[in-house]
Amino acid sequence: MEKRAELIIFGQVQKASFRYFIDELAFDLNLRGYVKNLDDGTVQVVCEGEEGAISELLDKININRYPVRVENIAVIYKKLTGEYKTFEILWSEDPVLEAYERADAFAECLRTIVRSPFGPFRKEAQF
Repeated sequence: MEKRAELIIFGQVQKASFRYFIDELAFDLNLRGYVKNLDDGTVQVVCEGEEGAISELLDKININRYPVRVENIAVIYKKLTGEYKTFEILWSEDPVLEAYERADAFAECLRTIVRSPFGPFRKEAQF
């Protein structure tokens, strides 16, 4: 059965490419809605989709892995509205904040490459 969930995520969740992570999960889980940073430092997610997919999203975003530390997730279930066709990131109107967020996302990509078994800093790597 399809449901609607509205989440507020507390912790160290901004400036850590967390919205990109949530956007990718929502895409993989076929959820519709949005994710956005709120002025108080939290992240808001509104999503609609299968109940099991929403539960899986909740499990996967409850992480404590650098640079994200989720301390709490407040969840409110509401009546399905069907107003969303896709899932998207809602951007701030402040271009400086968004530039920092995108730089952090780029840094996370670099960390992933460096940590991979084939990363450039592995003993076996050749340039």
